[in-house]
Amino acid sequence: MTQEELNNKLSGIKDKVTKIDKMSETRIYLYCESENSYAVNKFLFEEVPLRFVIATGIDSDDCFEVLYHYSDDETGCIVTAKAFIRDRENPIIESIAPFLPGADWAERETHDVLGIEFKNHPDMRRLILSDDWPEGVYPLRKDAEKPGKRLGGDPAKRPVDQAKCPARRTIRLSKPIVPIGPSHPLQEEMEYFQLSVEGEIVTDIDMRLSYNHRGIEKISESLQFDQVPFLISRICGICSASHPLAYVQAVEELAGVTPPERALYVRTIINELERIHSHVLWLGLAGHFIGYDTVFMWAWKYREPILDLLEEITGNRNNYGNVKIGGCREDIPNELKPRILKDMDETERKMDMLIKAVLDDPVLHVRLKGVGILTKADAIRYAVTGPTARASGLPIDVRRDDPYATYADLNWNVITRPEGDVFAKAVVRLLEVLESIKIIRQAVEKLPDGPIAVEVKEIPAGEAVGRVEAPRGETFHYVRSDGGNRPVRHKVRAPSYVNVPSFKASCIGESIPDVTITLAAVDPCYSCTERLAVADKNSRITHDYEALLRLSRDETDRIREEIGSQHLKLEDS
Repeated sequence: MTQEELNNKLSGIKDKVTKIDKMSETRIYLYCESENSYAVNKFLFEEVPLRFVIATGIDSDDCFEVLYHYSDDETGCIVTAKAFIRDRENPIIESIAPFLPGADWAERETHDVLGIEFKNHPDMRRLILSDDWPEGVYPLRKDAEKPGKRLGGDPAKRPVDQAKCPARRTIRLSKPIVPIGPSHPLQEEMEYFQLSVEGEIVTDIDMRLSYNHRGIEKISESLQFDQVPFLISRICGICSASHPLAYVQAVEELAGVTPPERALYVRTIINELERIHSHVLWLGLAGHFIGYDTVFMWAWKYREPILDLLEEITGNRNNYGNVKIGGCREDIPNELKPRILKDMDETERKMDMLIKAVLDDPVLHVRLKGVGILTKADAIRYAVTGPTARASGLPIDVRRDDPYATYADLNWNVITRPEGDVFAKAVVRLLEVLESIKIIRQAVEKLPDGPIAVEVKEIPAGEAVGRVEAPRGETFHYVRSDGGNRPVRHKVRAPSYVNVPSFKASCIGESIPDVTITLAAVDPCYSCTERLAVADKNSRITHDYEALLRLSRDETDRIREEIGSQHLKLEDS
């Protein structure tokens, strides 16, 4: 579909929208009232059709907005349907989850943080707020910033149907149930899955997240624009280049800033080193999960030189802190280029050996082929991304579809497989490592001379999106500015946020042992999905950025004193 064809198709919904705002060739906003939101979204998803990305809820003081973001992967255009809810006392909008399961979590989260009701949503239980979070308290409403003011009205006046108890996250599955988590050897982070089974076959699956309560999106609103990258690099250690880059690209779009060419090449190299690091780490964990500990030890040994390079360039093995608005903070010294190329040669040699050992193993073929199949149709319905999508025959990759950094100037391939099973996901990741090596070699050889940053004096009012192909898939950041020095809304959507719910499609009908490796096959990062704020029993927000920082430092001091006292006891004995 060409840009002209996209524009012509969008004109087919003119009777349901109040305005079509074409910000650029790759950014289009459709404005509509809440009562027309369902029709507009159904048209975009089924008739155009576009790929659903995420929904963003915003408190605009005089009304609520729900932004449904879609991607036309053939043109690289982001189309956003912006629905306005004028009734602040009783905000209601029709849910699109019945025909688009990928929007399920996004709407539930929006209800949690803003109190917007999604009519006819199939499951409006709490998603990200803890069970002891006060009823009727919505942390991303603007009045949450007013000290001492109760958020969202008096919770005592909000009717709650105790029979349905929609605000609680009670698991509603038939018996018998097999629990996985919250703490489980298969999961590096806390997450709770419940499997409804008949014998060994899984008949239903439900999950509970948000055991790790962080306030990333809320804290972001309290930081200056140039401070935010340090915060969001902590969303995920393995994606600590991807998240800041997506955010920075959104802010640069707002400011109309183009970084120097050398900075774009540095960004490309760092992000591809991160991709190799992530994919090889996943391979090692996958080997460990199925009992191939030799693969685990090989993989983790082979990723060490990659981490050493990242540390050499940025000063850190994780949480690199290198990208900034307008460019990069640290350059790649020209004298380091031979070492990078040498390490790429060595990594390629080791990966060739490892890939042959894994892909030629008949036991792995029997164990992984045909397991946990996610069809292409379900990949679209659940809006999955990254290797999870490409392993189901969905050829999407932001690096090619909406090019950033220097990917458009380099020669590389998008790896896809049609099977959609666990084996296909492994193949995609392994072959993507070789593509990343190819990209890094070209970027190092083409690295131009020049500065690595330009000065950015102010961020004007407006809204923009930035997206990056992180190792697990598309990372999407929406940023809104009012012309001040802080974002007034910052929405983060990590790839795991859409990949994890696809278990509903890939796990039901599988045996219990197959479900566990299917869960691991999407390389889930649960910390990427976590966001929250902290309130007291009087429904007041109590922990802002400074308070959280102070708590962290106090805990570090406590641990240091405890360790010191233990050393003294050992010396006395």
